[in-house]
Amino acid sequence: MSKELRFPNVNSMILSARLTKDVELKYLQSGTPVAKLSVAFNRNYQKNGEWQQETGYMNVTVWNKRAEQCAENLSKGSPVLTEGYIRTNQFTDKKGNDRQITELVATKISFLEKTDVNNDIETETKKPVAEVTDNDVPF
Repeated sequence: MSKELRFPNVNSMILSARLTKDVELKYLQSGTPVAKLSVAFNRNYQKNGEWQQETGYMNVTVWNKRAEQCAENLSKGSPVLTEGYIRTNQFTDKKGNDRQITELVATKISFLEKTDVNNDIETETKKPVAEVTDNDVPF
């Protein structure tokens, strides 16, 4: 008797990071705003009794009104907390090489520096987002 494998379909990521450059805001032909963020994050770990730090980088895409708010209120160095899903795009570059880019598509994004903007907007839905305080951030 063979057993059927039941594998969950989970694609979710939460990332606390800082912008590595200013936000790039564009509008689709339909008028929909889309913002591209480039962020860096750290991971601390011990190796042979010594603390090490590893830095990673991720591209983040933000849609709709929250994209415009990102462009208005964030700049290089700004800390953000993002939640979303991972998407991989494959394409051929101008030189004919096959390329692949993996990005985080943000469904929620919180500004971790105080701003005048309502920090409770999700990018794809209008459900309330839990408020993040300084006590919630591990740095």
